[in-house]
Formats: sequence, C-alpha cells, structure tokens
Amino acid sequence: MKKLYKLPPCSIYDVPAIETWLFDLAQDGLLLQKTYRCLFVFEDQKQPPACKYRLEPIPDGSRTPAADMLDDYACAGWEYTAALDRSFFIWRSIRPDADELHSDPLVQSTAYSRLCRRMAKNAAAAALLPVVIFAIFLCGMMLTDKPVTLFLAGPSITLLIAAETIAAIQAVRQLLTLRRLKQSLAYGLSAIHSKDYKKGLRLRRFAQACSSILLLLILSMPVFIFTLNWEKSLSEVNTPLPYLPLELIEPGTGRQASPFDSAAYSWTLFVPVHYYIYEQGSSPRSIDYDPASGAVTVNPSVRTEYFQLSLPFLAVPLYKEHMQLYIRPSDSPVVTTHSHPDFDYVTTARSSGYTQLFACRGNQVIHIQYWGPAELSGLLDELSAAFHAVKNRSRL
Repeated sequence: MKKLYKLPPCSIYDVPAIETWLFDLAQDGLLLQKTYRCLFVFEDQKQPPACKYRLEPIPDGSRTPAADMLDDYACAGWEYTAALDRSFFIWRSIRPDADELHSDPLVQSTAYSRLCRRMAKNAAAAALLPVVIFAIFLCGMMLTDKPVTLFLAGPSITLLIAAETIAAIQAVRQLLTLRRLKQSLAYGLSAIHSKDYKKGLRLRRFAQACSSILLLLILSMPVFIFTLNWEKSLSEVNTPLPYLPLELIEPGTGRQASPFDSAAYSWTLFVPVHYYIYEQGSSPRSIDYDPASGAVTVNPSVRTEYFQLSLPFLAVPLYKEHMQLYIRPSDSPVVTTHSHPDFDYVTTARSSGYTQLFACRGNQVIHIQYWGPAELSGLLDELSAAFHAVKNRSRL
C-alpha cells in the first residue's frame, strides 16, 4: 500500500476539526496508520471503507490503551489506531451502528480537565520563555554603551524572540480551544464531532510559514556568516570599497602598499554589507600630537568602518552612537557639522594628531579615523561616489 504523509490543516487540539479532517480523508481512501507528533501517516486504500474517528484524552501515566480498554472498545465497534502527541488516543470504527465512546459529557469533561492542566503548564512555560529571553537581551543592551550596534550584530536573538512569541501564541490558542471544549462538556452538552476545519486555514498556514521561516533563518545564520565573510589584503580586493584611500587623502605622497593594509567583509541579517578597512602609510612623518610635549613620528593611517543596514530607521541612531563612542572629550576635539547634498548628516572631529569623520546617508553609515594632517571634510564628493558604487553593487 502507498503511504502518504500529511500535516493537519488545524490545531491537533481542535478535536472536532481533526475528527472531521480524518473522516474526509477516509472518504478519499486515506486511512490513518500512525502519527509522529503533528505528522500523520496514511495508507491509500483502493476501496475506501466508510469509517469515522474519535479522539480521546490519554489517561495520566498511559502510553497505550490498557488491554481491558481495547476489549471493551472493540465490543463497541472501535479499534485503536494511534496516539497523538501523548495527548490523545485515536480510535476508528467502520461500523455505522458503533456506539459513541462516551455518552456522559461530564465524564468526558473530567478527562479533558487533566489534559487542560497539562496544557496550561506548557502554555505558561511557552509564554514565559520569550519574556525571559527578551529580558536578558534588554539587560545586555542597557549595560552596554553601544546598544544599537549590539542589536544589529545579534539578529539571531531578535528572530528567536519572534519565533518563541509565535510559539507561545499558538500554545495559548490551543489551550483556549481545549478549554472551550471542556466547558461545553461540563455544561452537559454532547460532544461535537463535525467542524469546518478549512475556516481560517490561510491565517494558520501564514502563521506556520512565518514560524518556519524564522526557525530556518536562525539555523542557517551560521552558514551564511561562514560562507560570506572574508578578510583579505587591500591589494587583493577588486571590487569598489566604501572608503577614502590614503593616496586620495594625501595626494602625491608616493605611498607604497603596506603589509598591514587589509579589508574585511561581514554579513548579518540586519547589516548585510559591513566593511572594516585599514590602510597604513609606509613613510613615517612628524605629527603634532600634543603641543606640550612636541611632535611624535608616526606612520599616517586610516581606519574605515562602513555599514549598510536592512533597517534604515536605525542608520541615524547608529551614526549618533558612533560619535558618542569615539569622540573623546579628553582629546579636546574640534567638532564640526557639515552640509552636503548627498548626505543626511556629516560630522568631523579633529583632535591633536588625528581626525574622525562620521557620515550617514539613507541606510548607509561610515566612520573614518585618520591619523595625519590632511582635512577630510574636503573629500565628501569622493566619499559620496564610493557610497554610490558600493550601493549599486549590493543591488546586483
């Protein structure tokens, strides 16, 4: 016989809907054989028998029906088919005159009460988990001096919180569905064995798809990071880079490539393009570091960190956070705000011996640290062209 595997179109705790779904599949010749948590295994019968299914809460401490239960139910026209997620026994009958498993709704309500208590504990744990994860993440962001950077660098935590929240909502919905059934039985109403399980199917499938996508992203994140990230010497990079070369900052110096020149690229979900570029001059020169102590001899160098964000609304907070982190009052910087048509914000901070430039445009943020005498504010056109080249390349 051919075996088919199917996922239910509704919650497994929506008992009438599951019974109706199994009945409809039996009408098409698909008979249930076993279950693996939420995965149902069917056999395709050429001549489908007229059969019906009933779900019954599993008694505490039981894994399979007791021998006397099997005998009693067999006499009533029911055969044991499978256990569903350690919550229900599934019974099947091909006899149209088979008696219902239980005729007293109050007895059924008692059986569902035990299952509801267990489901309530599971729902409480599922609801608490995203709160705990979020609290830990929030504490970490409050204790650090760069919360925006931490948030952008750790998308897995955010995705995990979202996935656990969806799981918690589903657990609560399952509990409420089961409680409504228990309460109707407690009021003496007979159990309903027929329900339109296709109602709200699109919404349930959308929620399941979102949960699956989030889980897939969490699991695949390390693979993307491992395969996409790289670090090379600057001379080995043939693609446009978002930086101001030292030769452009200090033209006519005849600077040779330094063995310390490097470029590194990293990818995360929230920062799909992140470059860290370092370039060092090979010829030492005198730089006025501290007027009180005279001059020191150093090699001119420039460090560039560039971000392209998938969440553009965080670009300005990231830009401001970098200024707070790297502009040190102890260095007595001269901070100047500049205006340029291609940038939303541009700021330079000039201290003794080095200059920093912070710029933001759309979803792009850059931080340049330059050790040397040249002015960076006069190179905004060239920086804009570098932004444009990298932005166009990332769209390919």
